[in-house]
Amino acid sequence: MKRTLLIIVLVGAALGLQAQHRINSFFNELGTVRIETQELDENADTIATIFHRTDDIVWSRVIYRVIDMRYKQNFQLYFPTNPDDPKYWSLFRLILDAVVNGRTTLDGQQEYLPLYSANPRGIKPMFPDSMIIPRTKEMQTAFAVRPMSEIIDTDDRDEYLVTYDDSIGHRLDINTYGYSNYVRNQIKYLTMEIVFFDKHTSRFYQKIMAIAPLQSAMSSARDPYDNLVEQVRFWILFDHLRPFMARKYMIPLNNSSKRVTFDNFFAEHMYTSYIIGDDNMFDRMIVQGQETLTEEFVHRDQERIASELLNMELDLWEY
Repeated sequence: MKRTLLIIVLVGAALGLQAQHRINSFFNELGTVRIETQELDENADTIATIFHRTDDIVWSRVIYRVIDMRYKQNFQLYFPTNPDDPKYWSLFRLILDAVVNGRTTLDGQQEYLPLYSANPRGIKPMFPDSMIIPRTKEMQTAFAVRPMSEIIDTDDRDEYLVTYDDSIGHRLDINTYGYSNYVRNQIKYLTMEIVFFDKHTSRFYQKIMAIAPLQSAMSSARDPYDNLVEQVRFWILFDHLRPFMARKYMIPLNNSSKRVTFDNFFAEHMYTSYIIGDDNMFDRMIVQGQETLTEEFVHRDQERIASELLNMELDLWEY
C-alpha cells in the first residue's frame, strides 16, 4: 500500500514538473519580452454578462456622464494617436475599425458596428431601427472632418476619415486620420448609464447603455446645451461595441507586463467621468435652461445628483 502511494506521489510530482514547463516564460527564444497574455484569435470572446429579471429591478435611474481624455486616468483611451501602431489602438481607432472592417463571428459571418444618428431634439438618444446610419455613402458623413476654413480660413474642402466607394465599400483614410483636427480633438465621450438595484442579488449595478464621441472643436453654438448637442456626432449601443473591445488590448500604463482589454477596462470602471445630467421630470440637463450658467451652479448640481445616488444606496440598508 505504501509502495503504491509512493508511486502515485512520484507520478504526480513528475506531472507537476511537466505542467510547470508548459508555463510561458517571460522571455521568448529570441531573448525579448513575451507579454503575459496570449494574443486573441479572431473568435475570442471574453464577455461576461449577468441576466437581470425585470421583476427583480425595483429601482433605476439614468445618468449622463462625460469621459474626458485629459484626465490621467483616461489616457489609455486616448493614446496612441499614431494610426499605424501595430499593437495598440485608441478607443476611437477601435471604433473606426469596427465600423469599417468589422469582425468575423463564430458562424463565419462578417459583423460591423452599427451607428445611430444623433437625436436632433437633444443629446438623450432614442434607438429605433430607422435611426441606424446605413452602410452607404451616408456613413462617411458621420466621420466628416469639418472644412478647415471654419478654423483657419484657408480651405473649403470637406475631408472624411471613412470613405465609401461602390466597388470596395468603406475604408479608413489613414492620412486624414493621422493629420486631421478631428482625431486630435476627440478628447471626450458622452455616456448614457443606468444605475439600478437588483433585489435578487441585493446589489446596485451600473451599466453603460450607449456611448457617443464628442467633437470639442466642431461646435459653433453659443448656448452651452446647444453646444453639447452639436458635438454629438453619432451614438453607439455599448453592447454592440463590447465584442470588439473584448478582442483588443489597451496600451499599458506604467506596467508593461499587465495588459487589459477595453472591455475589462470599462467593466472594472477604471476610467473617471463627471455627471452632466440625468432623467428628470423637467427633461433637461444641468447645462440646459439656465439664463446665467456658472461653474458653481454646475458643480452644485453635479454634487446633488451624486449625493442622491449615494443616499439611495445608504438609506436602503438603514435600520
